[in-house]
Amino acid sequence: MKPLIGITTDLTEGPKQFLHDAYIHAIIQAGGVPLLVPAGVGQDVKRIEESLDGLVLSGGDDVDPYLFDEEPHANLGKVTPERDEMEMALARQFLNADKPILSICRGMQLLNIVCGGTVYQDLTAQHAGPLIQHKQHAAKSHASHAVSLTKDSILHQLAARVEIRVNSFHHQAVCDVASPFVITGRSKDGVIEAMESTKHRFVLGVQWHPEELCASGDPISRRLFEVFIKKCSNL
Repeated sequence: MKPLIGITTDLTEGPKQFLHDAYIHAIIQAGGVPLLVPAGVGQDVKRIEESLDGLVLSGGDDVDPYLFDEEPHANLGKVTPERDEMEMALARQFLNADKPILSICRGMQLLNIVCGGTVYQDLTAQHAGPLIQHKQHAAKSHASHAVSLTKDSILHQLAARVEIRVNSFHHQAVCDVASPFVITGRSKDGVIEAMESTKHRFVLGVQWHPEELCASGDPISRRLFEVFIKKCSNL
């Protein structure tokens, strides 16, 4: 049977919950069945986890700095407390159950916070050194900058190379990496672009949007989703 994959949704004014189609298509193309998990279901995360084989923490707006004991930076963007609460509870549930997690962009930042890490609330203002462009003005399908991969990491193994090119749409980023995560990818300016858990079967975070690269036929992004789905199928 195809594995059931939960994908967290975003909140917008209205209020409305939404998810970009690229996430859904990437899961289907890789052999999974996508199911949307909305904000507001935090009290039912155990039942949700028991019904699913894997979890995608999707991208979106900023994470509330209150969650890592910081006051809001002047350049902090929109935060959605309902989404933060649900995703943090769901992530903890999946981590405790040792079920596969693929966390994307905001999702990687939130996953790091769940385990006690921090993020740059505004990368441009808070990062110590000069930066490349991390919020590209090109199409979502365009791979705009390079990421160097750690040898023998999950990404290195599936890409079969030490450097890949990715797209980029973020102004926050992981700062202090929490245990059990290790850094497995960085951009040329040193910004953390990927991390993976050392104690779980498959818990991986990427700062870019592989679902959008999948839509344009990028083989490494497709392989990432295929490996994720395979791990979800082997529970």
